[in-house]
Parts: sequence; C-alpha cells; structure tokens
Amino acid sequence: MRGPRRHRPRDGSPGRRRALFAGLGVLVLVVVGVGAVFTLQAVKAKQQLDLASGQATRLQAQVSAGDVASARATLRELQTSTASARSATHGVLWDAGSRVPLIGRNVEAAQTVSRVLARLAEDGLRPIVDAAGSIDARTFSPQDGRIDIAAIQRLGPALDTADRTLTWGRRQLSDVGTSGLVGPLKGPLADLESRIATAQSAASAGATATDVMPRMLGADGPRSYLLVVQNNAEVRSTGGLPGAFAVVRAEDGGVRITRHGAGSDFAPFDDPVVSLTGDERALYTRFLATFWSDANFTPDFPRTGQIMRAMYKEKFGTDVAGVISVDPIALSYLLRATGPITVDGGGPVDRRLSSTNVVEALLNKVYLRLPDDDAQDAYFTDAAESVFEEVTSGRVDAQALVRQLANASSENRLLVWSADPDEQAALTGTRVAGELPGDSGPTPHVGVYLNDSTATKLQYYLQHRTTMHAQSCTDGDVQTIETTTVLASSVPRRGAGLPTSVLGPSRDARRGAMRFNVRIYAPFGGSINEVSVDDELQTVLTASHHGRAVTIVPVRLRPGRTVTIRSVILSGRDQPDDPVLSFTPTVLREPNNRVIAAACGR
Repeated sequence: MRGPRRHRPRDGSPGRRRALFAGLGVLVLVVVGVGAVFTLQAVKAKQQLDLASGQATRLQAQVSAGDVASARATLRELQTSTASARSATHGVLWDAGSRVPLIGRNVEAAQTVSRVLARLAEDGLRPIVDAAGSIDARTFSPQDGRIDIAAIQRLGPALDTADRTLTWGRRQLSDVGTSGLVGPLKGPLADLESRIATAQSAASAGATATDVMPRMLGADGPRSYLLVVQNNAEVRSTGGLPGAFAVVRAEDGGVRITRHGAGSDFAPFDDPVVSLTGDERALYTRFLATFWSDANFTPDFPRTGQIMRAMYKEKFGTDVAGVISVDPIALSYLLRATGPITVDGGGPVDRRLSSTNVVEALLNKVYLRLPDDDAQDAYFTDAAESVFEEVTSGRVDAQALVRQLANASSENRLLVWSADPDEQAALTGTRVAGELPGDSGPTPHVGVYLNDSTATKLQYYLQHRTTMHAQSCTDGDVQTIETTTVLASSVPRRGAGLPTSVLGPSRDARRGAMRFNVRIYAPFGGSINEVSVDDELQTVLTASHHGRAVTIVPVRLRPGRTVTIRSVILSGRDQPDDPVLSFTPTVLREPNNRVIAAACGR
C-alpha cells in the first residue's frame, strides 16, 4: 500500500527559500567568523609590531652604549614580539587572503613585514648584540696615533652576518613595494624599508671596513698613501683642484706623515703618465694625465687615483699604495669633532681654525691676504697637517669623529682608492669609492660635473644646485628624466677688490667672469635628447664614457648673474628603478648621490 505522495517544493517555493536562507545564514556566519579571526590576528600582529618598534629603539641605544647584558635582555623581548607577529600573520587564512583581489597585496605585505622582522631579530641582530661590548666608535678611530687592528678584525664576522641578513630583508621589502597598499600599511612599510636600507648600508660599510682597514693600516707590512686636499675654489669634477698633498705611512695601525708638498711641486709631464682611452682623450684631452692639477677632470675617482699614483712615482721615484682625498668642507666637519686648531705661520690669515672659519680661510682669505704662491701653499699644507695630527692624536671624541667622517662621505668629500685589486674590489660600490657607475642594471645614474677652464679661484663665489625628476616611463622601462642646474655668481661687480691670485690670468676672468665646462652624463645605454641654457636650445653633441652618453656645455658666468641649464635625458632600457643623481661637490653643503622617485610603477 502506497503512502501519501510527497511533493518536492518547486523553485521559489517556501521550503526552497527557507533552505537557501539557512545556507546563506551559515555562509554569512562563516564569513563573519573568519573575518573576526582575521581581524583579531591583524590587531595582535600590529600590537606586537608596535611593541617591537620600541624594543628596537631601546636595543639600538644599549648596543651603542656597549651595555651587553641589557641589550641581550631586550633582544630576547624583541625576538618574542616579532615571532608572535609572524605567527599571527601566517596560516591558512592569511595565505588564502593573499590571493584575494584588491586586499591580497596588503595581506602579503603584512606577512612579509612580520617575516622580515622576525628573521632580523633572530639572525641579524644576535651577532651584533654579542659583539656590543667591542663595537665602539673608538675601534675605528686613532688613539695616540694608532688604530687597534685586532679589535677591528674581531668585529668582522658579526658585521658580515648582519649585512647579509639586512640585505635579504631589504630585498624582501623592495619586492613587495608600496604600490597598491592601503594608507595604514603604505607609510609604515616605506618607513621600515628606509630604516632597514640605512641599517644595511651601515652594516655593509662596517663589514667592508673590517675587511679592508687592517690591510690598509699596515697589518701585513708598511703602507704609504697619498693624501690630497682638493681646492673647491677652482672646481673639478670630483670637487676641486688638487692642492696640498702629504704622504701618510701606516704600519701595524700606526699612522704618520712622512712627506708633504703642494700641487706646484708637479711640473707638467711631457707624455701622459698612463695610457688614456679614446673616450678620455675626447672628453678631457691629454691634460688629464700630464697636468697634476687636471688629474681629476674625470668624475671617476679610481681613475684619478691611478693617475695621481703614476705622477707621484714619476716625480719622486717611489710607489704609494693608494690615494685618499678630502676637501676643506670635509676638514670643517672634522673640526666639529676635534675643536679648533692652531696653524703655524699664515701671517694675516686666521691662525686659529675652527669648523666655522676654515672653509673661508683656505678657499678665499689665503688668496686675498697671501698673494705669494709659496706662502699660500705653505698655509694650505700646514692647515691640512694640523687637522690630520689632531684627528690621529686620540684626544678627539670618537663618536663625533666617526659621525663627521660619515657626513663628509655622504657629500662625496672623502674618497679612497687602493692600488691593491682585492682591496679596491671591496671598496667598489661604497660611498668612499667615488667611481663613475657604468652598467648598474635597473638603476639609471645621471651625473652633472663642473670643471673650471680659466685657472681662477672664483668658484668660492659660486652657488650651484642641481635638481632632477623623472617625468615618464615608456615601454621597455625607459624613463624620461629632466635635470635643472642653476649656477649663480656672487663675485663683486667686475671683480672689484679681488687680486690676480683669485681672478686668474685671462682677460675675461680679470673682470670677474667664471668660465667652466659642465658635463652631463646620461645613464648607461641612455641618451641626452635636449639641452637648453637660459631656455635657449643648444646643439647636443655627445661622446661616450663608461658606456654613458656625455655632452659638454660651456658656461660663462658674469658677476651677479645666474645661468640655468636644463636637460632632457632618456635612461637605458630595463631601468625602472629610482634614478640616482651625482654631481660635483662645491662649497655648497648637501648630500650627494641623491635618489629620485622613479616614473615607472607610479
């Protein structure tokens, strides 16, 4: 016997709707539940990362003070916080969230940040904390004329590990980028990336120092270096005319001056002291390797070092192991650490030099008040030697000295070249190397360099600033970049009151006019499309140097006038990264090798 027939509800019937609503209700509850869990984990991660931020700041202070016990306790706290943040941002929900459109990039960014910080706390900072008792600015600065080589060598492994870990973290964050992130993530990520980049640069510089310094300081036997002071009053690509020089002997960490002299000691050489390339001859003529005063026409300091070393050997018959260069602005920074010094002689020029008057004394007063060339050279040499002796005396606040050396290197005013290939390879890419970049992969480098062409000392009165911005990015990641160089003269009208030692020998210069050549370097594989001077288009003729297009812009700058040079430059292909601008260090104090926001990826 059949039972009553059951009728299935048709679509749209009350039974069907009840089932559908019930399913939707369950789904909503699941979504809300998942969202709640996800939100709670995100809040927990943020709390732990906020906690880690304060711990990292405290840890930095403890390491700087050499307080190892406190630093280890803080590091354990930091490791706990970052591990907790990493745990909170990883798992099935977060992995799934990273693949959801719109929010996926933000989820992935949060995961990357927590992962990077956890690894840095666990692997990168531990060796630094363990070595905190040995890490001291005094390690890298002289005490009684000697630097402790063994102490530097002991720091090497810790700094190497920190450098590798920070480099990994920097790359991880760079791969994420800030494009498409929400505001609460975008700012902190950019700030973290900047902080890690700064820390990585410091760790890398420290690792390089522990590798190179012992050998350069004579750990394996005596070394002699040529110390050259550039004179920014007569501008050259790397800063200024090579003026006073000294030979510094290093042996087992001890440093002392064994010879001193002036640029005038070098008569012109009959033939180039090194074999010049066709590009160098085309851009800088044979003067680059026959005149001591023109050895830094090129902005490539390793090449200048080679030329100066060859000239020194030709003149004095002995080798040097490398070349070190500073300028009076760098000396002013060092005097911030040492305090004032007294210079023997000088007559009417300042005998007491400090950070506030040394630039004016060396680049201007010496020519106004000591018209005799020999007296000028002697004053310049005495001042440079007095600063050197004070720096190496051990009486200087070590932290202040290291800070001011870093300040000078950030403006490309402290340059070092080693004749040893292995040491030079270690220096390459650091701020003190001063090399002209060639193929730098995805990073476009632009350079604007000045060379005086009338043997004046008028560039003390030069106000010079170059700015740059990336306009657009086209197929193939080619960026269009615009530079603006403003040159202004504060020379008195018609050079009134200035002696010949400042104005120079030419008729035009005697009326106070500056003449120099501005060389504009495009990125590797790029081109210079347009150049204008005071809004008048110029004919663009280019040469090549290190695979980079170069154009020369002659400039005549009369007293009280301003000249503005603009250029439109194309980068090479596949160069989407932030462009880097390098320029001649002049009397104006400003950071060099400036990084500009890229047009690609905006």
